[in-house]
Amino acid sequence: MRKYLPFLLSLLLVACTEKVDLQSVSDYHDYLVVDAVLTDNPDHEQTVNLSRTVSYFFDEEPPRVRGARVSVNDLVFEESEPGVYLAPRGYHCEPGTKYHLQIELPEGRNYEADASMPERGFRLDGIDYAFAGNKSMGLDSLWTLAIWGKDDAIASYYHITLGVNGDYYPFEYTQFMDDKYFNDKEVKGFPITTLVQSEVLRKRYGDAFKYLETGDVITLRARSLEKGYFDFLLAQTLNTTSIPIFSPQPANTPTNIRGEHVLGWFAVCPEFYASVTVEDPFRPYYKKLFPWF
Repeated sequence: MRKYLPFLLSLLLVACTEKVDLQSVSDYHDYLVVDAVLTDNPDHEQTVNLSRTVSYFFDEEPPRVRGARVSVNDLVFEESEPGVYLAPRGYHCEPGTKYHLQIELPEGRNYEADASMPERGFRLDGIDYAFAGNKSMGLDSLWTLAIWGKDDAIASYYHITLGVNGDYYPFEYTQFMDDKYFNDKEVKGFPITTLVQSEVLRKRYGDAFKYLETGDVITLRARSLEKGYFDFLLAQTLNTTSIPIFSPQPANTPTNIRGEHVLGWFAVCPEFYASVTVEDPFRPYYKKLFPWF
């Protein structure tokens, strides 16, 4: 082996002197990012968010797109703040209606997309909680959230988030799932997700991560998704770990927006809720979900 050592070292030195071109700050494509999710909830603000992608090395908020003309089925959305375009109060979408999004940027570029609302897919009758432990995996406490209801026979896809006293989880802590475990079945106490308490997360994101107390109201919000939008959201969790999404340029991300250099999705979703008021934050897991124990 010793007689080969000088040869191996020479190969290593040659390899280490090979020229490597690092990506420069400006070496990326400038894409329009469209975040347009409309629902059938008249109490939910219907918004279209427009921004730009930024370089991987850019450590500030992505620039917002101002002065665009945004409309859905010829209804013009007004710019309420930079890059945020808002429908009139009370506007909501309806099942069976096709929706057409049009975006015209100040420099003259045009973009468009089409969407329709999928079937709700699930009848949500109620939710309940049970204490599942504490001081594990870096969390201070953990609760299990279970659901009751009925799933339809159609294949369904869902986006699920939790709120405490009206303060909801940020995008990166929400959940995407299909109904393969309960398709076309009555659902009784299915443990669909968890509620975590972390002081670190509470300071960063708000009271959605607070320590549960008697009188707190836990709300589960679910949206039914069409398959393309489900795949798009799933791709965000696989392709990027930065917040907000698309801060570094993503790879192989699907889109239904038509136009040049564009990312994002236009979706129309039915939305449904269920809430429960906390009685005893430390109610044991098995006592509520498995009362026969």
